[in-house]
Amino acid sequence: MTKIKSLSTPYKIIKILNIMTKNPVSIDEILSTFENEGIFIERETISKYFATLRNAGCNIQKKRNKFYINFPALHFSQCDFSTLAEFQKTISALNSKNNYSYFLKFLDKLFALCPKSDIDNYNIAYKKCLTEKSFLDEKTVEKYKNKIEIFSEFINNTPQKVKIIYEEKRYNITPLNFRYYKNSISLLAYDNNKNVNKNFLLDKITSITRIPSISANTEFGLATTFKLKGRLKNTYILKEGETGMARGDYMLVTNKTEDKNELFNRLLKYGTNCEILYPKSDRENFLNLIKRLRAGFGQF
Repeated sequence: MTKIKSLSTPYKIIKILNIMTKNPVSIDEILSTFENEGIFIERETISKYFATLRNAGCNIQKKRNKFYINFPALHFSQCDFSTLAEFQKTISALNSKNNYSYFLKFLDKLFALCPKSDIDNYNIAYKKCLTEKSFLDEKTVEKYKNKIEIFSEFINNTPQKVKIIYEEKRYNITPLNFRYYKNSISLLAYDNNKNVNKNFLLDKITSITRIPSISANTEFGLATTFKLKGRLKNTYILKEGETGMARGDYMLVTNKTEDKNELFNRLLKYGTNCEILYPKSDRENFLNLIKRLRAGFGQF
């Protein structure tokens, strides 16, 4: 027969505190932990201990009948947000799906430690930092003004091909977005010949030529580029053969290897939070697939 231990109230409270800081637990799981150690405690007593912990400043949360403590609580300053945003911009510019994915997971864990009452304001403040052109002075902006204006005409939801000369090499690109650094600006663009996203420093681009409108049968390449927004922007995990890049409140993903039918079926699950941008044929085929599915459902 298990020997019942008679221990002091402070010990039991500290024991509960230790249990809840490791993983979310139900009251039954707390009772079971004590019973396994031969410690007697009543269910009503645990509720009293919760009240004691809350009065002592512990932020006890409940989710799906399980209790946990947000400890320690993190509070961010505007400088903290700006620093994190610069890290995210830099890592996304490296075009490494693993590094970028790990960083987004790290951010999720970091913000999970923030007070629940502050999380909405924190998200707004952080997203604002991501869209700001930080670390730029007026001289830098003026230096690249003409190139920024030219490429800005091409950066929209309708892909536009452009020819450029970069470091004395010719490229056929589709401009996507700008990346801002301390004393320079780069252009994030889709390399139509190699089917990858690439960064081009504006000061090394010596020629920009618009490519005439192409026929409907011409494609940008075998890769499929789609846009994810909403919660998907922060939760999507890149698949094998994919590269991703955050842009304001959405994310651009380029898939180079997945079978088109399998890719389309997977993207359908994301609903209105996903939009195929190019090549044009993939966009049209995907829209036609949606129309056929809707028509099929309408027959029942």
